[in-house]
Amino acid sequence: MEEKNHLNEERQKLEKEKLELASLPPPPLPPVQPKAKVAEKGNMVMIPSGEFMAGAPYSLKGMVLSEFYIDKYEVTQREFQQVMGNNPSNFKGCDNCPVEQVTWYEANEYCGKVGKRLPTEWEWEKAAKAGTTTTFYWGESEGMAGDYAWYGDNSGSKTHPVGQKKPNNYGLYDMAGNVWEWTSTDHDSSNKVMRGGAWYVTPLYLWSSGRNWNEPANRDSYYGFRCAGGASM
Repeated sequence: MEEKNHLNEERQKLEKEKLELASLPPPPLPPVQPKAKVAEKGNMVMIPSGEFMAGAPYSLKGMVLSEFYIDKYEVTQREFQQVMGNNPSNFKGCDNCPVEQVTWYEANEYCGKVGKRLPTEWEWEKAAKAGTTTTFYWGESEGMAGDYAWYGDNSGSKTHPVGQKKPNNYGLYDMAGNVWEWTSTDHDSSNKVMRGGAWYVTPLYLWSSGRNWNEPANRDSYYGFRCAGGASM
């Protein structure tokens, strides 16, 4: 019930933000970003150091982050099974689908076991935006969501194999939809921030700046993750 209440609150807030955004002039074109490259060690993408514009399009603020790496795809059921020895997912029978029903503790443990870590929410947002300042990382059109994300209108109420939709400008897949992704960031003293939306959401929750949060011990069929790592990887 608590989760539904805060999701309803967030939905109302996003609806208000959408109306405010519609009355604003188009944002300036973002600066050209250095081209991302796949890390030599593992299937990760390097996100360059420097400033990015955090937040919703009408309330952008500059934030500087150091270079880091992030997984190209959400962690799959096969990968999780190989490392952790179990598969908690509800949508079994799809080894290349994102693992779900994962608690924050399990996601954090997995990343540690493979020599990585969970991204902060700001690292996640910088990676998702990939140099853009628009509502979605593909632009302003909700109508294009189906080209980039598995969400309520096209998912069939389930997850799908990673990497089937179009990537963002950094070559990262499923940064919107499929499963919410745990981050290392605290929302408050008892909750962790999640990003990206999931297979059941409306386009409002696919915003690159959109946020959710949950208790780290909670699990559900739309909780997943990807890992990050430092520049020394």
